[in-house]
Amino acid sequence: MKANPLLIAVIALALLGGAVWYTRENPPPDDDAAPKIVDVEEEDIREVTLRQKGEDPITVVRGEDDEWQFGGGLEVAGDDTSIGLMVSSLASLNADRVVSENVVEWGPYELEDPVLAVSYELTEGAGEIQFGRDTPTGSGVFARLLGDPRLFTVYSYNKTSFEKSVFDLRDKRLLRLDEDSISEVTVETGGRAIGFRQEDGDWRIVRPLELRADDFTVGDLVRAVRTAEMTEVLAEGETTGEYSFRAATATVTVTDEQGSHELVLAKDGDTYYARSSAQDGVFAVSSTLAESLDKPAADFRNKKLFEFGYADPARVDVRAGDLSVSVVHSEDKWLLESEGGREVDGVKVQTLLDRLRNLTATDFPSDRLADQARFGLDDPEIEAAVTPEGEGTAAEKVRITSADQAAVYAARDGEPSTYKVEQSASQDIRRAVEDVLSKPEEEDEAEDSGEETADPAP
Repeated sequence: MKANPLLIAVIALALLGGAVWYTRENPPPDDDAAPKIVDVEEEDIREVTLRQKGEDPITVVRGEDDEWQFGGGLEVAGDDTSIGLMVSSLASLNADRVVSENVVEWGPYELEDPVLAVSYELTEGAGEIQFGRDTPTGSGVFARLLGDPRLFTVYSYNKTSFEKSVFDLRDKRLLRLDEDSISEVTVETGGRAIGFRQEDGDWRIVRPLELRADDFTVGDLVRAVRTAEMTEVLAEGETTGEYSFRAATATVTVTDEQGSHELVLAKDGDTYYARSSAQDGVFAVSSTLAESLDKPAADFRNKKLFEFGYADPARVDVRAGDLSVSVVHSEDKWLLESEGGREVDGVKVQTLLDRLRNLTATDFPSDRLADQARFGLDDPEIEAAVTPEGEGTAAEKVRITSADQAAVYAARDGEPSTYKVEQSASQDIRRAVEDVLSKPEEEDEAEDSGEETADPAP
């Protein structure tokens, strides 16, 4: 009887499928897999002690709230991130390879008196890893697990991850702030003070005057203070020693839900140093931190004359000299209210909005309301008002002087500040108003011929 080729193919396919399933469920041993030296759950590690030859041992202990702290009476705050990375490396430490399965003499590998020993205590049990001399190639280090007869080599970076000092593992933050509840920041530098307050997620300048603030710039300042770190410990404890703060370069006060925090910076030659209300001592800091604090108040001010965003407002009213335009937004259309509700090209209205939105101060010549008349703002060339969408929303109103003057100034209604703006700003706004008022060519032609434009037939 002749064999059925289709039946043979089906049987072969079934056997192949079975072999694939078996291999997947029962993978062969991987001879090249890196052997495990330590394989424990990270959260089971409760204490780690580092012993480096010639150095005092360093112990870190996991607290009840899972935050790491130094043991051995060392009253320094630990850095959870740095210690956590070290503990994570320890929990799953792999060897490069097993050199020998049964070593009797450890001296030749400098493991009788190891260069570095890392002991750890678990929820149940304990262990110790010892690191010896470098391998002949220099790319690895000999290592052993105490009580295990095997000799391992590990990559040099494995050893490096445990070669830590107290400074490496300590909390280097100069202030410990609750980012979400920071409400006030005051910076005193160069004989001047500027204060900020955050309300409903927006920053305002409250000292020396109530002024609008640039959220991004103030946010950068707050971030610089919140993330400020020491680069070196210059003096530990309450004694400042040779470091004087009588001529401080900057003093920062921050208020959050926990209370008030203070950071004081001073300088000696090219070295900046600081003291903090968060911990005793004097600490070196980067010049970048000092530079971020030493800025004039103008850098933190909101330089935009208008604050409306990119959503279409409800209406726009602009008078530019002898021209006036009032447009309202209705059902995705812009209607020229001043000309019986004629529909206006939306691109032209957006151009006008862009000119208003981009109106930016280049300087702040005065913050006294009485000075506005001196800059010509009692008789402005341009008056613009933008009303956002929403019931009961108030219009933002801005006045701008003529571009014919040597300098152009602007002011927001209800605020005392005078803003200096680019001379072209006034001209650009007037041109945008002219474009909005201009009619399409077909309408002009129809008016010239005395005909009315008819709606197209359906």
